Amino acid sequence: MKYDFNEIYQRIASEKWEYDSVINGFPVIPMSVADTDLVSPVEVRQALIEVCNRREFGYPAYHDDFKDVLASWYDRYYDWRPDTADIIETPPLLMTMGAFIRGMTQCNESVVVMTPVYHSFARTIRENHRAVTERDLLRDENNHYTIDFEKLEDTCSRPENKILIFCNPHNPVGRCWTEEEVRKVAAIAQKTGTILISDEIHADFVYDEKCYTPVMKAAENLNGIIVFLSGGKLFNIGGIFSSYVFTADPVFKKQMAVVLKELHFQPTAFAHEAAYAGYKYYHDYREEVVNHIRKMQIKLVNGLNNMPYPVKANLPEATYLVWADFNDTGWSGDRIQEFLVQDAGLGFNRGDQFGVAGTGFARINCGVPESRIDEALSRLEKAFSKYF
Repeated sequence: MKYDFNEIYQRIASEKWEYDSVINGFPVIPMSVADTDLVSPVEVRQALIEVCNRREFGYPAYHDDFKDVLASWYDRYYDWRPDTADIIETPPLLMTMGAFIRGMTQCNESVVVMTPVYHSFARTIRENHRAVTERDLLRDENNHYTIDFEKLEDTCSRPENKILIFCNPHNPVGRCWTEEEVRKVAAIAQKTGTILISDEIHADFVYDEKCYTPVMKAAENLNGIIVFLSGGKLFNIGGIFSSYVFTADPVFKKQMAVVLKELHFQPTAFAHEAAYAGYKYYHDYREEVVNHIRKMQIKLVNGLNNMPYPVKANLPEATYLVWADFNDTGWSGDRIQEFLVQDAGLGFNRGDQFGVAGTGFARINCGVPESRIDEALSRLEKAFSKYF
């Protein structure tokens, strides 16, 4: 083993630890913001040190083979190689997505999301003066989520709904959509003339490598599709803002050129070098970090399900998150949050952040050392014992 992911280290000037470790005046263990508390790959850190050692930070040169390196990564892990002409480096993912949505729609038009889903989609849509249309995922009695394709097609057929955002793999419920499911979503977008935005930022955190299917691999027609990606999750470099998109659609490529011009964007030396080093050299780290997170998820899910209290969770198919169900408490979303923060001292994401369909749930980040999982389970069990 090259990395010790159980090491506890001090995160200085971290959003999570600077701001989210206290909620409403109560100190908590922050397990909400979806970056990890695990060290980044040594190759990425070394690349950043080398940038600093240049002793100047003028406009940088870029690696000519960056797109080839990225394409080779996808070929190696996902049996699909994007055309390098379809890869575009971009500003931060949500900034780019917002600008793209604004450029492709009018103010009276809407964007469809499948809830419960990453809460910043809705915020980004609204901040760009577009409406949000929620189409709930189907949830069975075992909290397994699927897509209601008939209702999704009906929703996308409405003239005001111009864009569908697809989260693949899905944050927060942890679904790794099957190839058939991905193909059906792409087909619905094509049939209804809806632009398909696919957020595939969690693609590397899958626990069966045959599970994840890039939408551009599954789709019969690549026109009308744009995929948003980043090395931020995998390399834990969210603060460097390295992002990119895949699109083969010539109209979307022109729109992305407009977006990049409007935002006066070119990749920073730090973002470009970190992503390049990560994708080129960091295969050992990928295996180790994914294995560690899977162990943490198993430990957390088993711990929750073995408690004699009203909480349960399923092992996710993807992401480094766990979607925990507190509905059997009979409490409201506000009461669950109060319990977690004030009684248990735990900073989870409340489920209704992700849409009304997430009420009664909480999203838990498992990208942490093992001792933090142990402490979270201990605190939760002690807090539950006061009420049940």
